[in-house]
Amino acid sequence: MAYEVNLIINGKKEQFKRTEPPFLKEITRALVLQQHQVRMYGKNDGPTDKDFDNNSKEIAKFASQFFKDQFTQEDFLNGADGENVTVISNIIDQCLGVKNPEDIDTDESKAKK
Repeated sequence: MAYEVNLIINGKKEQFKRTEPPFLKEITRALVLQQHQVRMYGKNDGPTDKDFDNNSKEIAKFASQFFKDQFTQEDFLNGADGENVTVISNIIDQCLGVKNPEDIDTDESKAKK
């Protein structure tokens, strides 16, 4: 499977690709990121502004490392639109073994067929 993300860097849209599957280091990094998010959202008072800033930086770090440092964390923070943030979220989910909702056969979807 090929992965790709498009970022705006210095006012120009640039495409970055990766063809290898997620390796153990990316899977582990996704688990760490997930644990941090669970802690962040599990706080009694909810996440703080600082928590959201830290989460954004961790996601940008994951994205940069996943794409073998083809772009920097700052490039991702400043150049990723909502669509590309969703791409990275889906990659993180894949690293965690989460299936896409449309790939999951539920009793309801089987009944519709």
